[in-house]
Amino acid sequence: MRTGLMRTLCITSGKGGVGKTTLAINLGIAIARAGRKVLLLDGDLGLANLNVLLGIIPRFTLHDVVRGQRSLAQIIMPTGYGLDLVAGASGIAELADLGEIERQNVIKSLQGLSGYDVLIIDTGAGIGDSVLRFALAADEVIVVTTPHPTSLTDAYGIIKAVLAQEAKPLKLLVNSVASAAEARRIADRLTSVTDRFVHGTLECVGYVPLDPLIEKSILAQKPHLVLNPGAASAQRIRETAMRLIEGREEDFRGGLGRFFKRLLGT
Repeated sequence: MRTGLMRTLCITSGKGGVGKTTLAINLGIAIARAGRKVLLLDGDLGLANLNVLLGIIPRFTLHDVVRGQRSLAQIIMPTGYGLDLVAGASGIAELADLGEIERQNVIKSLQGLSGYDVLIIDTGAGIGDSVLRFALAADEVIVVTTPHPTSLTDAYGIIKAVLAQEAKPLKLLVNSVASAAEARRIADRLTSVTDRFVHGTLECVGYVPLDPLIEKSILAQKPHLVLNPGAASAQRIRETAMRLIEGREEDFRGGLGRFFKRLLGT
């Protein structure tokens, strides 16, 4: 359902290995199946792997856009799962320090590119400059954590880092939990410390139970929602996706142009 508007969702975490990339793919599929046109952007600088998990070998990446050899529209690839992909992200590392010519190449590539309802950015882990740039440029930030103590500590680290730069509402997705009760305990803990110590808003939008079928889907390089649509974990992902696309469409006016201009600092 096209509205002429586009949401930008940044999916991040303070720690690697929490299932962020797998969730980005499957949330994107669920949102696409709900009638939205979705674009996935791989923002992991060192270990870009959205295309690996989707079983796709990219011909071009954002690096080709930065060099002026391709437009953004020319590097977008269909995935076969109802959503499109900007793969590799080998050019993203250059975005923070572009010369004027390269900057104009990226901005020029945005002209005429439209038709998407949702842009999902899968960032790298940690609180490095590139991760923060994506988080601050996006409309919404979804922080992924697991019950592991180091994951919780690092999730709080990325929450603090974002809120130190901009007072924007953040969302929490708890992955690999044993039960809904455990997810609630984790969410209550993080929302409480966020409110108390950094005076920010953190809303839990869902949880995903620990499921060995998810790991099997990763090994098969096929999305969990495609291989195991009847699993309880797949249902929780679908429910989270629906919560993410609820809300007032008028709050999301920017589109791809606004997102990339914020990312580039123009």
